[in-house]
Amino acid sequence: MKKALQILVLVGSLVFAGQAKADTVVTVRNGTGSYSSNRLAFYDANGTYLVLDGVHGIATITYPDQTVLTFPYRQTVPGLSVTGSWSGADESGYLYTATVHETLVQTRHGGSGRGGGYRTIIVTSLAGGVITYDYAGAYAPPLVAPVVTWDSTQTSVTLSWTAASGGVPPYSYSVFDQNGTDVADTADLTATVTGLALGTAYTFTVLTTDSAGRQKKSAPASVYTLGPTLNTVYTYNPEDNTVTATWTADPYAVSPAVSYSVFYYDWFFGVWVDGADTTGTSATVSGWSPDVYIPFYIAAYDVNGVETDYDQQSVSVQAPPPPPGDEDEND
Repeated sequence: MKKALQILVLVGSLVFAGQAKADTVVTVRNGTGSYSSNRLAFYDANGTYLVLDGVHGIATITYPDQTVLTFPYRQTVPGLSVTGSWSGADESGYLYTATVHETLVQTRHGGSGRGGGYRTIIVTSLAGGVITYDYAGAYAPPLVAPVVTWDSTQTSVTLSWTAASGGVPPYSYSVFDQNGTDVADTADLTATVTGLALGTAYTFTVLTTDSAGRQKKSAPASVYTLGPTLNTVYTYNPEDNTVTATWTADPYAVSPAVSYSVFYYDWFFGVWVDGADTTGTSATVSGWSPDVYIPFYIAAYDVNGVETDYDQQSVSVQAPPPPPGDEDEND
């Protein structure tokens, strides 16, 4: 029995492997193709070729780049209708089930046979139906939470994180602060948050979103900006067992500093001691036993007496050398 081709019209968008679309039912209504001996064959709008072979139980999908995927196919043909289905996973990891409901029609055509005899030709054609790709229950490999690292300046923090995996690429990333405010959105693996306070702790979370809308948060990253600095240099002078601190003028105070104090830590009493006061940017301090590490810091005061502390640092102080001639007294 001779079979005829019928042109099928594609309605809507067909989503195939490698073009995953989550939580969607996509319907194809009669593409270009044919029916022959329980075999449906047609092209979709993207040039992908489907062959649904009910005899051998195989669904074959051939992409325009000639990639071929095959799946077990189940089909029944009661009368002039075809019902079938197959399940598979697309290239993004989504599972789906495709369901076929196709109606056939037979038409009779008269014509002359060989030898001049008249005969009737019965043509079986695709009359109408749907092939539905159901992603409603689909899943993709779970997203992997990004791992965040960071670096900071005095007023900014640069966050970096590992690339997303799982889910459905491509991915986008959002950075949220401790208040839940979205402070950065990017497709890159780094973002810089500016305008932060000096010497202050912050918490940031990176949220990964895949193209299917699935999301995964990183663990909160506790970060801090660098403390204020006057670029202080502490220099120990063993000749007289003193430490001289030299610094730059306070660039961060709302009101410029009008005076400074150099504090050092007294290990014996366990307190900080104001070792020197000045309106300049250098001071010399003394008053401890040698051969220890002495912590120092600079306190800056504005016109209202508001204090800002800078540049705590430990300085090794050593015993001064013996006076000249002491080496000869034991000779």
